[in-house]
Amino acid sequence: MVTPHRTLSRRVGFTLIELLVVIAIIAVLIGLLLPAVQKVREAAARVKCQNNLKQMGLAMHNYHDANSMFPWAYTTGANNFWSLPWAATILPYMEQGNVWSKLDFSKSFYDPVNTGPGAAGSTKISVYICPSSPSQGKVYTDTWTAPNEVGAPLSWTVSASDYLPTGGVQGGFRGKFYASYPGSSDGVLQDNRQVGIAAISDGTSNTWMIGEGGGGPDLYARGKLVATAPSFTGSPSGFGGAEGHAWADGLNGEVWTGNGNDYATGMDSSSRGLGNPNNCLLNCNNSGANHGGWYSFHTASVNFVFADGSVKSIKDTTDGKVLLELITIAGSVVIPGDY
Repeated sequence: MVTPHRTLSRRVGFTLIELLVVIAIIAVLIGLLLPAVQKVREAAARVKCQNNLKQMGLAMHNYHDANSMFPWAYTTGANNFWSLPWAATILPYMEQGNVWSKLDFSKSFYDPVNTGPGAAGSTKISVYICPSSPSQGKVYTDTWTAPNEVGAPLSWTVSASDYLPTGGVQGGFRGKFYASYPGSSDGVLQDNRQVGIAAISDGTSNTWMIGEGGGGPDLYARGKLVATAPSFTGSPSGFGGAEGHAWADGLNGEVWTGNGNDYATGMDSSSRGLGNPNNCLLNCNNSGANHGGWYSFHTASVNFVFADGSVKSIKDTTDGKVLLELITIAGSVVIPGDY
């Protein structure tokens, strides 16, 4: 008589405790990996943003080669004419000739043919969009109530841009550092004046041309959303809007740094960082051309393209006196320190 073999059964699968341990290990690994992934994404976004500025710098130099001058930021004239800004002018030099051809430069930027609903000015252009910015070329309708320089209420529909030109510095900025500024306070991209390389006596490698001014038309301050366009409900008293945050908006060319009330923080220019304590010139707020301006969503820095076409990331703790000299084209002052 043959005794049958008794087969021992094997346990298949995990116990609950083993499963929980595996899940805990996976969670720890994800927790360790996620910051690294976020850093890689931000590094890629920063590189893309810098590449955008590089393309703008090349377009500026191609325009200069063709016209012996850089473009003006914008122009004004008789009959309340306000031109399309610099960012529209250089479109053919960035393979955007199809958009450029639909614009009428003989008409004001706010004319419906340029920035009416569905017009060319509402086209999203990737070069003017920083990947880190929440705007992402948002199409919005802006308004300019009277009284203003035109004398009548206006509105226009445009696509947001995350970049601003360097017009120059105002007296409120210069006065924080100099009793009498020794040179010109003009920047590369001004209203009603075109600048050539020969006029940049401070050196093209020491002079900004275009920088980041992201987040518009919504209002941001110190990394936080303060108010949303178009109502800006909850914004600081007296705030009128985040002007000039679109590539086809003529007010984009109105960037003269240093005067006026900083509406995003409620501080006047004496306390917002212009020399004392000098900590709120970059990444302070994006409230507009003369109130905030330079603003990015990168960590502790803002990207700029210089007049020689090079692109650099500038720490937002850079001394205000240094920033003043980087904006001006002929300050006749040696930059006082590293940046």
